[in-house]
Amino acid sequence: MKKLALSGLIIFLIVALILVGCGRYNGDDNGEATLPNGEEGENGDEGDDEDENNENTGENDEEALSSYDFYPFLENVRLQYDGEGGEFVAERIHFDYVYDNRAQIRRETAGTTVLEVIHYDAGKVYSVLREAEAYQRESFYNLDLMDVEDAEVLIMDPIAIGTQWEVREGVLREITNVGMVMETPAGEFEVIEVTTYEEDSTFTVYYGKDYGKVKTLFEADETEIYAELVEIDKDYQVVEEVRFFYPDFNEDRLVYFEEAIPFDTNVEVEDIFEEYFRRSPREDSDEYVPLMSGNTSINFIRLNREDFAGHIDFSAEFVTEMNAGTTLENMILSSVVRTMGDYFMVEEVKLTIEGEPYESGHFEFQEGNYLENRPGDDEQEIEKVWLE
Repeated sequence: MKKLALSGLIIFLIVALILVGCGRYNGDDNGEATLPNGEEGENGDEGDDEDENNENTGENDEEALSSYDFYPFLENVRLQYDGEGGEFVAERIHFDYVYDNRAQIRRETAGTTVLEVIHYDAGKVYSVLREAEAYQRESFYNLDLMDVEDAEVLIMDPIAIGTQWEVREGVLREITNVGMVMETPAGEFEVIEVTTYEEDSTFTVYYGKDYGKVKTLFEADETEIYAELVEIDKDYQVVEEVRFFYPDFNEDRLVYFEEAIPFDTNVEVEDIFEEYFRRSPREDSDEYVPLMSGNTSINFIRLNREDFAGHIDFSAEFVTEMNAGTTLENMILSSVVRTMGDYFMVEEVKLTIEGEPYESGHFEFQEGNYLENRPGDDEQEIEKVWLE
């Protein structure tokens, strides 16, 4: 272990760098992308006049259904599921981000919370990225997700009985019914039935028009596990408790306050942290300083799941416009580390500038260094005072 003592507060640098891994997915080669809201690519089904589509969907030519209709992106909505047969059948799903043909959702179960990125392309709905332990808001939806080896097609056009595809070697998925009406505790839905066949089991998902998954059924030998949609929470808002730390230069300590942050769909976590980092915790006093200048931006905030450490990346102005001596700079870095470490509930945090190791006139970190999130003995909670 490599250590570096910083005056005021000691921050240990730990050689443990592995950047957050993200897969890459290469879009389908069979045609141009079909986007939501009826925008049609080369293989789009909107307005298709073929009789076979009408027979299977029960819709007229102008209303032919697409895979997108059965996996819509729902802003500020939470879907709650319950069932029988397994410990983790209860599940809650909400959308963190919805942009164009991509969305990021979080699935909460009793065992874990999984972040998943869903992508529309060429008449198919893909699951292109999954990250476990996603208890706090992060943004993966905007990554260049191409060539993901385990990208999985959930639904594909045409919406017709017999449409099938290979999920992976030995695993086949097929649309086995359409035009069904299903009753759940959350209401009545027009659904399609999509069945996945493995060697010794089947997994059936019923997707409801305009709402997505409404029921699942897993069957293997004498085992049966099912879950169904029991409640739809509209105007849903995620609220996360965040503790923000700042330097108290005169007392040579850190101060903090706690804030309940409401997140609607598409509220960027980076934007929230930028707002708080740019402002003093007590704007009625000059004893505390902001963590960064007004021109500084946060490029991303993520959890490195390989080492279970936080990672925050700043723009270059974080260093060039800091205007602080060694002691104050140390306290600013300590405040960032304490804030990010507390947010992700981790013991280590990586701090980079434009993707490169942190370097200033006072400190220079090496590739592979993490900062240890160590609470100070004299940290003091204060009341936030922001002036309008």
